[in-house]
Amino acid sequence: MVNDLLEREAHQSSPSDGDVLSGRGVNAVWRRKVIHWYFTLIAALRRQHSTAAAASDDDDANDPFNRSTVHVTAFLLDSYLMSLPSERALRFKNDRPAYQLLATTCLLLGMRLARHDDIKESRKRDAADGQDQEQGRGMKRAKTHKMNMNEASAIQTTEAAAAITTPPGVAMPNAATILRISAAPRSLSERHVVSMAREVGGSRSFPRSKVVTALDFIQALGAASTQVGQDGGCVSLGPTEVEQASRAADSSLRDVSLMGCRPSVVACAAITLALVRSDSVDVDMSTLRHQVQRSIFGSEEDPALQVVIMKAEASLLTSIQVEPPSRNGVRRVLHTTTSHLIPLEDE
Repeated sequence: MVNDLLEREAHQSSPSDGDVLSGRGVNAVWRRKVIHWYFTLIAALRRQHSTAAAASDDDDANDPFNRSTVHVTAFLLDSYLMSLPSERALRFKNDRPAYQLLATTCLLLGMRLARHDDIKESRKRDAADGQDQEQGRGMKRAKTHKMNMNEASAIQTTEAAAAITTPPGVAMPNAATILRISAAPRSLSERHVVSMAREVGGSRSFPRSKVVTALDFIQALGAASTQVGQDGGCVSLGPTEVEQASRAADSSLRDVSLMGCRPSVVACAAITLALVRSDSVDVDMSTLRHQVQRSIFGSEEDPALQVVIMKAEASLLTSIQVEPPSRNGVRRVLHTTTSHLIPLEDE
């Protein structure tokens, strides 16, 4: 499973490890606010659809309003900005309404893309069990989805888009819903979001296959209990350590310096930090770091990769803050309003 993730990761549009692009269309303050807004709005949508979510309360994969959606959305936002020429990228660094529009559009696309990936992966597992007929239907739906996403029709309230991207009983919000629930400024209209979605969906940076995030690597090492072998074997993460590593990965989204890191690198750093703090592990830091890297990247030693991972660890340590415990991958929100992402006055 990890090897498959590494192969998919290699095909994602991404800058080289550690390539900090804060000068190209990335306003660090606005981006942190956007990430916070994503988690806040996803939590609000989860509450709004609490009846549907209750049926799958213990199964994060069946919940379209979870942290995985935020990670996919952040990937869309970052990869699009990093693919732009410098002069175009500067617009989104200095023009607040333009950045608001792009961030809102990426959330709409991200929710549908994340949900579609979950359904597609589920159908692939069914097909592997010999359900050839279902495999054929799944491929047809995947092809239809790709066309719809490229044309940005996935954000419109059509029955076809809903059938592709949502499970029965869960209505994915459209652009108008997101704008309303987030108290967006009047200058940000549904028509603008649809137009921006066409631009993002048609860009070279838009993913043509499942988006791989740090969460995928963390979940791939999940097991019934935490095990760190003394013989150099692979690491496994119990539920507590999976949650701690996932929260560290959440924190990584706020750090502009980690935008250029591969998801596997962020996951490696997050897992190491989670295990260091675990009561189930009694292994020195050096050995622990080596075993986590071996579990993800294999036995081949790569000094350059080790340096990148240690830098990611340092960045994560500064990004992690004490937060209320999350539930099913969505941070508990301490306020009831969901104001739009960027206030009128800079902090």
